Amino acid sequence: MGLTDWMGAFDRASNSDLSLNLERAYEAALLIQSLELEYYHDRPVRPDLKLSIPKQAQAQMLRRFRAALEVCQDTLPTLVNHRGEFDSQELRQLQLIQSVTSRYQRRSGTPSLSRTPELLPRSLLGVFDGVRRQLDPEAETALLEGFRRRRSSTLVSLRIFLLMILVPLIVQQTSRTLVISPLLDRYAPEIPFLNYTKPHLQEKAVNKLRIYQQELEFEALLEGKTPPTPEQIQTALMARANQLKDDADQESLEATKNVLADLAALVGFALVCVLGRRDLQVLRGFLDEAVYGLSDSAKAFAIILFTDIFVGFHSPEGWTVLLDGIAHHLGLPAEENFILLFIATFPVVLATIFKYWIFRYLNRVSPSAVATLRGMDGG
Repeated sequence: MGLTDWMGAFDRASNSDLSLNLERAYEAALLIQSLELEYYHDRPVRPDLKLSIPKQAQAQMLRRFRAALEVCQDTLPTLVNHRGEFDSQELRQLQLIQSVTSRYQRRSGTPSLSRTPELLPRSLLGVFDGVRRQLDPEAETALLEGFRRRRSSTLVSLRIFLLMILVPLIVQQTSRTLVISPLLDRYAPEIPFLNYTKPHLQEKAVNKLRIYQQELEFEALLEGKTPPTPEQIQTALMARANQLKDDADQESLEATKNVLADLAALVGFALVCVLGRRDLQVLRGFLDEAVYGLSDSAKAFAIILFTDIFVGFHSPEGWTVLLDGIAHHLGLPAEENFILLFIATFPVVLATIFKYWIFRYLNRVSPSAVATLRGMDGG
C-alpha cells in the first residue's frame, strides 16, 4: 500500500472518530436533558437534592448523569477545535453539547446549582463567531476537511445500508436454491416431520375436492348428459384427491423452505450488524442529519403519512393484508381472532410510543416542527 493510500485510510479513520465523538457527546447531552426534565422539572441536576424516589434509583440516575457529563466534557475541546469542519446540523448538535456542559462547570467537584447569566445573547455571539471563522486564514482548509469527512460518512452510510439489504436477500435466495431446496427434496419424503401436511392445508384441499364434485355434476347438467354414476364420481374424486394431496404436500414443503431460508437471511443480517457496528453508528448519524435537516413542513408531512399508514383509520386493512401474506409465506393458518387481536393492540401501542417520542424528544429538538404538525393535523 502506497503512502497516499495510508494517508487516505488515516484521514477516513480520523473523520470517522470525529463523527463518533460528536454522536456520543450529542447522545450524552440528550440524556442529561431528559434527566433534567424527568427528575428536576427542566432544571439542572442537583446531586445534593433528595428526590422522592428510592435511593438506589437515585444513585443509578446520578451515575448515568456523571457518565454522560464526563463524555460531554472530555469530547468538547476536540469538537470545538474542529468546528469549522461541521455542517449546519452538526453545529446545532455542538451548540447543544456546549449549552449542557456550560451548566455544569466544575466547582469544587460538583455541578453548578444555577446557570451563569450571559452578558450578550447567544445568537449575537454566534454571529460574531461565524464572522471570525470566515475571516480565519485556515477556514478554507477546515471547509475542505469537513467536506471530506461528510463525503466519507455518506459513503460509509450508503455501503452499510446496502449491505443490510442485499446480504440478507442474497443469503436467502442462495441458501434456498443451492442448499435448502436440494436437501429437502431429497430427504423430506423420508422424514415424517418434514413430510407432514398441515391441517389447514388439508382442510383447504377438502374444500377444493367438494367443489370439484359439484363441478362434475353441474357440467353434466349443462351438456345434457346423464349424471355420472357413483363409480365414475368416485374414480374422478380419487384422482383429484391424489393431485390435491400432492399439491398440499408441496405447499407445506415450500413453507418449510421459506422458514429455513428466512432464518439464514436473519443470520446474515445479524452478522452484518455485528461486524459493522462502527458503520452503523455512522449510519445513525447520517440518518439523524437527513431527518432533522428537513424543513418543519416536511417533518410534519412525514410524521402524518407514517401514522396514518400504520396507526390511522385505514391501517386495519393494511395490517390484515400484511399478516395474511406473512402467514401464507410461513405456511401458517391465518387465524381471524389473532389478526383482530393484533390490530386491536399493536397499532395502539405503536401510536403511544410515537406520541411519547414526539413529546420527549422531538419537542425539545425541533419544537417548531411539533407546532407545524399540530396545525397540519387539525390541532
